[in-house]
Amino acid sequence: MKPRTIITTDMEVDDMNSMIHLSLYLNELDVLGVIYTSSQFHFNGDGKGTTLEQVTPHYRTSGLAGLARPKKTRGPDPEGGKLMEFRPFPMGWIENLWKNSYAKAYPYLIKHDKSYPSPEYMLSITKYGNIEFEGDVRFDTDGSNLIKEYLLDDSMEPIYLQSWGGINTIVRALLSIYECYHDTEKWNDIYQKVCSKAKILGMFDGLIGQDNSWLDNRIPEIYPDIELLYPEYGYGAYFASIGSQKDMRDCFKSKWMKENIVNGTSALADEYHLMMDGRRIPGEAEIYQFGLTNKIDFGFPGLEDIVFDQYDFIGEGDSNTYIPLISFGLRGLENYTYGTLLGRLFTDEKDKPKGGNPFTGEGIRINPYIKAYHEDWAARIEWCYKEFDEANHAPVIEVEAKDIYVEKGLNVDLNTTIIEPDGDDYGCMWTCSYTTYQGKENLFIWEPWKECTTISIPEDARKDDYFVCTLRVQDCTIKPMTSFAQVIIHVL
Repeated sequence: MKPRTIITTDMEVDDMNSMIHLSLYLNELDVLGVIYTSSQFHFNGDGKGTTLEQVTPHYRTSGLAGLARPKKTRGPDPEGGKLMEFRPFPMGWIENLWKNSYAKAYPYLIKHDKSYPSPEYMLSITKYGNIEFEGDVRFDTDGSNLIKEYLLDDSMEPIYLQSWGGINTIVRALLSIYECYHDTEKWNDIYQKVCSKAKILGMFDGLIGQDNSWLDNRIPEIYPDIELLYPEYGYGAYFASIGSQKDMRDCFKSKWMKENIVNGTSALADEYHLMMDGRRIPGEAEIYQFGLTNKIDFGFPGLEDIVFDQYDFIGEGDSNTYIPLISFGLRGLENYTYGTLLGRLFTDEKDKPKGGNPFTGEGIRINPYIKAYHEDWAARIEWCYKEFDEANHAPVIEVEAKDIYVEKGLNVDLNTTIIEPDGDDYGCMWTCSYTTYQGKENLFIWEPWKECTTISIPEDARKDDYFVCTLRVQDCTIKPMTSFAQVIIHVL
């Protein structure tokens, strides 16, 4: 079963890029809703003269003071409460994506995978949430009602709630459920259902996110068992061409982006925003019109402007919330310690290993899976305009046994069958990672470059230790695609 997910977004330029990129992976997910929301950086106002402080007294927006260079303040703008809107996002942008460029790609995409959702379906699930002000949870909206509906439906499958902006529309849904049921005999069952189903991604900076609504409305007190997820690694930050792991940096530079992504071959890919590509975003502040400049200036003390080449990558900061849901054969949603495309998932942000400096690249940890995802993007662009037999497709791996239970000290066979849908040559490699083993023996995989191999379980392994054995298979083509398979060996 595909992961069920709902996206909430405040439609900054990196959100736009994330949405375009995600469009190529809609076949991998069960997307239940795409919802406009607000944040401390973007809110559209109500057109009635209402000010932010009338709605959210504990606002966080840096407002107009945050647009000054150098910045006048790093915290909330003392005058920000008087704002009636701030950097309003273009209404209808998502609907236009589905109706136009996605619709043009769709007849080709379904030739590669029939499960791509139709433009009409994507339009039907695109809703407006609580967009008027930062942290605004005053009213139920179409967006919050959609979240509420799925949290209360009969299925007990998880729903991954993605916060690409403020958390307030998700908060409104949780509050509405609480207000409806907390004084009834159904509350305990409803509470257990919501906490079991809701998995929230995108809540960084402690529990605050991009507005104060999570804490202001006592969500941690009302739902103390609700689960927040934090991936081990990141992807697509604003400074990715200098601040990613070294084997990835060239993939975010203009040469790679123009050759593989925005190259005039696909209307969908050509929607993607690049540095100094000449496009203006309605409502956005001048200093954040990255399509009209070759530098990023966030105004942080001690951080100089970063100058880029024309057509370098801008950012996809919110893709961190959906990438872990795309399996590529990894099993990290079954058990968060097994790893996803963004590594392990943590339910406490403090447990995440420390990352490096995204502004300089210093200390960046190596994610062994993410380049496969990035290269897969380039191959899928061709799905937007090529027939099936003209494009590349990922190898298919069939695993004989996904979970193996053995005594310590034994040799274990890892057997798979690989199907290459295009008849391409391919290469294999087994690795063993994310193990609980703390003994002194070296793990030994016999002939790790073969699709069927053997691993020796150490004599000093303990009961209930496990070993995550991952097979990587990549086809040998100009635009390669990679699949993974994971076998978990459990020690009895």
